[in-house]
Amino acid sequence: MKLLKFTKIFVMFLSLGLVLQGCTEDDAASTDFNYATFETLSKNVAVNPGETLTSDIKVYVTQVSGSDRSFNLVVDPTSTIDMNNVSVPTTVTIPANSNFGTLSIDFEGVDLDLSLAKTLKLKLVEENGLYTGQTTQINVRENCTLNTVTLALILDRYGSETDWEIVDDNTGDVVASGGPYTDTATNALQPVKNFILCLPDGSYTFTIYDAYGDGMVTSASVIGSYVLSANGVVITNQSGNFSDSRSHSFTL
Repeated sequence: MKLLKFTKIFVMFLSLGLVLQGCTEDDAASTDFNYATFETLSKNVAVNPGETLTSDIKVYVTQVSGSDRSFNLVVDPTSTIDMNNVSVPTTVTIPANSNFGTLSIDFEGVDLDLSLAKTLKLKLVEENGLYTGQTTQINVRENCTLNTVTLALILDRYGSETDWEIVDDNTGDVVASGGPYTDTATNALQPVKNFILCLPDGSYTFTIYDAYGDGMVTSASVIGSYVLSANGVVITNQSGNFSDSRSHSFTL
């Protein structure tokens, strides 16, 4: 009986030793794994018109070294931003005794859009046993320094009948407009269309038109809508049930 107990205890300690040895080997393997990656897969940046903005993004590594190390990076050719308006280093430096480095990118506030972001896609280069993470994408838009006016428009089936405009009441100039849009094959609402405008202080009139004269109405169950807002405050939230046009005046 004593021999049996001793055998069980011996086996238990032997198993524990194997587990601890396995953990130690796993830890060593994870330390030896040479991996670098960006801190995020996506980042949004807004640049003031005519100005330069410096945006930082961190690069993390699994190995810490006693000396500085540099890693190469490239710009993905599917990026949509004009590279003449961007300054991107070709390497990122990881300082000694650190597990991350900072990549600083300069963006010029030129040829940017308020609604549609231009993209800059960056990829770390795999070389000399270095494994890298996924491409990071920086979405760059123009920053509005005046009044931000937004329009969320949901069309009915017949988008080709709808257009809209915003007129400056003081000058009579059309400062923004959209449409006509496309029709759909099915009797259903179309996905929301979002527009962002940047307007100075003043008085304006928003008008939405329907060429057929029945508003954004396809049937009793398919009626479009729109929401006009300024600086985060809703100006009007309406269904598309109107005749040939509907107008809303607002002041910024």
